[in-house]
Amino acid sequence: MRIKDIVKKVKEYDYKKLLNTKAFLIVGCVTLVGIAILVSTLVNQKEIDTLGEESKKMLGNSVLVDNNTESADDVINDENIDTDDYFVASVINRQSVRDEALEVLQDIADNPDVLPDAKEDALLNIAAIVEDMTAESNIETLIKAKGFPECVAVISGNKCTVVIESEGLLANELAQVMEIVYNQAGIVPADVNVIEK
Repeated sequence: MRIKDIVKKVKEYDYKKLLNTKAFLIVGCVTLVGIAILVSTLVNQKEIDTLGEESKKMLGNSVLVDNNTESADDVINDENIDTDDYFVASVINRQSVRDEALEVLQDIADNPDVLPDAKEDALLNIAAIVEDMTAESNIETLIKAKGFPECVAVISGNKCTVVIESEGLLANELAQVMEIVYNQAGIVPADVNVIEK
């Protein structure tokens, strides 16, 4: 008797009310972004694994370094390539995750069936992501202008992580990095994590 009552209630429930609630839309959006990040991570791991093979496919067959020409294979076999691969892979991974998140948010904003509040939230999230991307680019450019060969900045909420290619940061260099992050993103030094690679 109980099972029949449960089956009857399930059949009689108005699912359209559930689908039109704001909470359902938010959970759906968060789930889609999570799936996008998971797929991106899996795809990017495959790209990172094949990055070494693809990096050998360079246009031309020489690279000018200190007025000497070296073959592409010599440059790839250099001991610094691991660091370069790390920075390239980090930028690719960051960009693909952001692109997928932006695509999901744009789909929500463009969908005429979505509630106005959800559209507004999606547009605000798009604006925040674009602002973070601009700040990250500015931070990386300014840090490289200070003489560091490579760096990657990742802003997540009110925190920033900066990975810098360095043999050892001096106190004044660390202060310069913190100042750049604060000026470009408004993130206080306590929320900035600087990692040397």
